[in-house]
Amino acid sequence: MKVSYAALDLQTGRAYAVATPSGITRLELRPGLLAGFIGVLKDEYGVIPVEDERPFHTLKRELDSYFSGEPVVFTSRLDLVGTEFQKKVWRALMKVPYGNVRSYKWLAGLAGNPDAARAVGGALNRNRIPIIIPCHRVVQSTGGIGGFACGLDVKRMLLGVEGVIPPYRLQ
Repeated sequence: MKVSYAALDLQTGRAYAVATPSGITRLELRPGLLAGFIGVLKDEYGVIPVEDERPFHTLKRELDSYFSGEPVVFTSRLDLVGTEFQKKVWRALMKVPYGNVRSYKWLAGLAGNPDAARAVGGALNRNRIPIIIPCHRVVQSTGGIGGFACGLDVKRMLLGVEGVIPPYRLQ
């Protein structure tokens, strides 16, 4: 299996996008050193990833538009890696429109398990493709910001790009 990666310079800082032949599988917003990141990918996929920007042209264009404040519906094919429940949560999350926030409880209901708000939080924490799978759009039922695997500073910045400012109002 071929695994490709490309470095991206985003408003959040240096990021790495990763793709398999099936689609985008990762967008690392806090990747650390490149050598360590490549080692993680080698361990996970059993091959040495190759630097190749070709699989990421559409993603780069869409991310540029996103960070310019344009509402974007991402069109890149995705290769989701996770449990069936996690994939169900991530697919449901992709229905939350740009500039809107929802609660963990709401997302649990949309994913078919209204009592699984904590499990939804766990699924969001394991989201490997932030921004495209917009886990930053999920906040606490009380309107608090909740958590974010990439850091609350990044979550606040992404919500700000979309024009969402505290207090977070659920729709």
